Amino acid sequence: MPLVKLEHINLYYEIHGKGEPLMLITDIADDIQTWQFIINNLSKHFKLIIFDNRGSGRSDYPKESYSINRFVADTMALLDYLKIDQIHLLGHGMGGFIAQEIAIQCSERILKLILACTAPYLTIRNSQLYKTLNKLYDNNSKSDWFKNYYYWIYSHKFLEDKEFAEALVQFIINYEFVQKPEGFKKQVEAMSVFDSRTRLSKITAETLVIIGEDDILIRAKDAEKLYQGITMASYPVFIENCAHAIHNENPKAFVHAVLSFLYKYIR
Repeated sequence: MPLVKLEHINLYYEIHGKGEPLMLITDIADDIQTWQFIINNLSKHFKLIIFDNRGSGRSDYPKESYSINRFVADTMALLDYLKIDQIHLLGHGMGGFIAQEIAIQCSERILKLILACTAPYLTIRNSQLYKTLNKLYDNNSKSDWFKNYYYWIYSHKFLEDKEFAEALVQFIINYEFVQKPEGFKKQVEAMSVFDSRTRLSKITAETLVIIGEDDILIRAKDAEKLYQGITMASYPVFIENCAHAIHNENPKAFVHAVLSFLYKYIR
């Protein structure tokens, strides 16, 4: 699979399927393996473009500080390299921050926008939470760290299946490309200063906001500010019995929400 050398960074990416291009942008602490349960279904309908953000997976870990604008530049450079002019764009969590900024700065490149489990800013609580998680990552085993993190991103119902939850932890700690602590720290720094609230009206793409009803990381009241601020946003889709990692907890419902929105607009 390709590792492309762009102007300032090497990015790992994959393309699955054919059709109109749909790009997925990952959350903090994630790389493309996070999409494993939805790739097959979405790639039946779209040319699916997935990649590892800087500071994660198989992409580079630059030493300089990160910013959401820097992530935007990486993403657009990848699209230019692939010679893709316009895309449907889906961002999850931190990926939603990046997707918002792309839709604000490069509106002509976006066909339709999907913002999943994200908000227009990082709350004070979440900023402190991520900083705490960052310290824990430096001082604890990967197993303990991911168990702490999973309490925030998975629902009670999901975690009640202890055998599956433990298998998930074992998978990630044995995963060859698990995010390094320095990547997590720099991504936290980038998220901490992001705030799009006064600029949401600049997003002109028709937008879907997806919310996990049990998401305690990105609360519904914060995610709904996207719907309130984006003129072309449809009423949010709430997915029951799911927390922050909807696409892992209930991939069928997640894919259904995405396809129901996009198929209305396929040219």
